[in-house]
Amino acid sequence: MDLLELDERVMKLIDSEKFDVAESELQKAKSRLSAAADRDALDHVLSLLVTLNLSKEPSNLAKAESYCAEREQSIGTGYAKLQYAMTIYWSLDDPSRAVAKAREAVAKGREEGDDRTVYQSLGLLGLALLDLHENDQARNVLEDIGKMVAARVRIVVGDETLFLERFHALTEDQRIKVTIQQIAQQLAAVCRDAEFRARLKTLAG
Repeated sequence: MDLLELDERVMKLIDSEKFDVAESELQKAKSRLSAAADRDALDHVLSLLVTLNLSKEPSNLAKAESYCAEREQSIGTGYAKLQYAMTIYWSLDDPSRAVAKAREAVAKGREEGDDRTVYQSLGLLGLALLDLHENDQARNVLEDIGKMVAARVRIVVGDETLFLERFHALTEDQRIKVTIQQIAQQLAAVCRDAEFRARLKTLAG
């Protein structure tokens, strides 16, 4: 199956608001891939089904979540759990559930040795904890992020920036502020994205 071609067709259908046609095509692709046990391609199609249902006007949140759950069960990776956590946080606006799922993503990512997923999951976990006013737990997340940055593991710089900005703005603890500034300074030095680099430099002071 040509996933690039499928992507292009589905995105054109979404842009044209032909959501039912797009979903029907993706469902057929999902059935074929499930039968063929092509896990990577199935992962991609399930991700498109989530995107499709979030793109509808109004969004079909229940269906988007059901595809997230199916993806998590079928694929089972830490990244699949992270994608589910992101949908819960950003689309369903449920920080309590996002915390639980992000913790699962961190644990699974560590089990798999997937530093990028662990790092991105920590950034999301920190945001959700701040929303719940769990600043002590957010500080633990900050420490984990700091350790990963210091160890120079393979990460995508930028995934943590919003968490660092919000925590710095919310906290009155000067030690936390200094820690955030130190982490931001380290990250700004290696960040390739101009926008994130500028935000991190501002945060670093």
